[in-house]
Amino acid sequence: RSFDYPDAPGGLCPICSDEMRELGWMSAFVRGFLAQELSTSGIAARHRQMIRQIWTANGMGERYYKILAPPVTYAKFEIRVTEFVCVAAAEGWVRFSLPASPLGADDAAYQMEIDDDERFIAELASIFAADESDIRR
Repeated sequence: RSFDYPDAPGGLCPICSDEMRELGWMSAFVRGFLAQELSTSGIAARHRQMIRQIWTANGMGERYYKILAPPVTYAKFEIRVTEFVCVAAAEGWVRFSLPASPLGADDAAYQMEIDDDERFIAELASIFAADESDIRR
């Protein structure tokens, strides 16, 4: 790891306390390149965002929120339900349909398909049941 001067008073490494040395341009380039290789791409976050947009489309998110009336804000509701939907998709009983290309695709081409509607509603309600019991205490 590289440290700036304010992070290393007296020119000593804050981790091992050895004397620090200046990096040459080649070492700095290699470290910068390797650091990019180790960073996350953000694709998983965008994937999760797309899933959230699909399950909340056409006001479905607001409808689920009004029906369940959970004791959390809508933003927290969206986060928790998105996580639930991702788990259900990983288990295989919820699937997402996407067009081959977004060019010219209609919003209706992006769909969430649920194999067991009753299970979906029951598990969705159970996510917030613990929150309800905590409030009643």
